[in-house]
Amino acid sequence: MNLKLSPPISRALALAILLCLVAILYLGVAQPLIDSYAAARGSVSELQDMLERYRRAARNLAPRQAELAALKQHQSSQEGFLQGSNDTLLAVQIQNRIKALADANRAELRSSQVLPPQDEGKLRRISVRGQVSTTLAGALHLFYGLESVMPLLFIDNVDLRARPANLRDRNSTDASDIVDLQFDVYGYAQGGK
Repeated sequence: MNLKLSPPISRALALAILLCLVAILYLGVAQPLIDSYAAARGSVSELQDMLERYRRAARNLAPRQAELAALKQHQSSQEGFLQGSNDTLLAVQIQNRIKALADANRAELRSSQVLPPQDEGKLRRISVRGQVSTTLAGALHLFYGLESVMPLLFIDNVDLRARPANLRDRNSTDASDIVDLQFDVYGYAQGGK
């Protein structure tokens, strides 16, 4: 079958085939290359931004390390001291520690009294007087707990008395071991006069 098409139709058909080939080449080859180029360009731009951020961070590294070292030094210089905004809050920290240790050692905290603060050079001494009823072992644990953790606290003016026989709890198996303690606990805050 030999079909002869008129010259305008064969030109139109040839043009349509040519346009289809161009479209296929564009969509199959050129468009993926263009997309790949755009993606690579975006990736390069993103990597350049990241590089600039890293360079800024590297420029700030030395000052940040110096600041961190200063903060660590300041923290270590403050480590053993009571921290608070006023004497009352500092005394409450000591009272809370006495109460927590008394509860942990099954001691009876009879009272705690805040003593007047005293300036000792550049330090301010915050003191609390406590009265506790406990066993000898409980007293040892209480004293150890007060003096062994931060902030540093010190015990002074210890008065230890065996409880009189008529006041002892007759139901207790260790009734002969009960003692009444009175002691002062103090710690230091920076900022004395």
